Amino acid sequence: MDKLVFNILLALVVAIAGIIAKNVLPFLKAKKEEALAKLRETKFAFAADIIDAVVRAVEQTVSEELHGDDKKNLAIKYIQELLTQNGIAITAEQLDVLIESAVQAMNEAKIE
Repeated sequence: MDKLVFNILLALVVAIAGIIAKNVLPFLKAKKEEALAKLRETKFAFAADIIDAVVRAVEQTVSEELHGDDKKNLAIKYIQELLTQNGIAITAEQLDVLIESAVQAMNEAKIE
């Protein structure tokens, strides 16, 4: 009799664990993906802030002898160092777009 009750309870525990696993695991996977997406957004926003700060710093501190691509290359050097120190990886295309965006925002602020 005790063995029968034990086997029934064991079967119930296994069934409940299966039901929980079937319903909880997809939920946890979705939450994990959501958290990773937020982390990527945060890292990208932090990278954009770094790029914006470096572009402004280069514009304000570099001598009048550097223009255009020379300023951009100097900014890229500093940006890559800072991103590497902070463990952030972005593509060259993303870097270029973010630099151009920072320059455009800075130029629009000067106009206003």
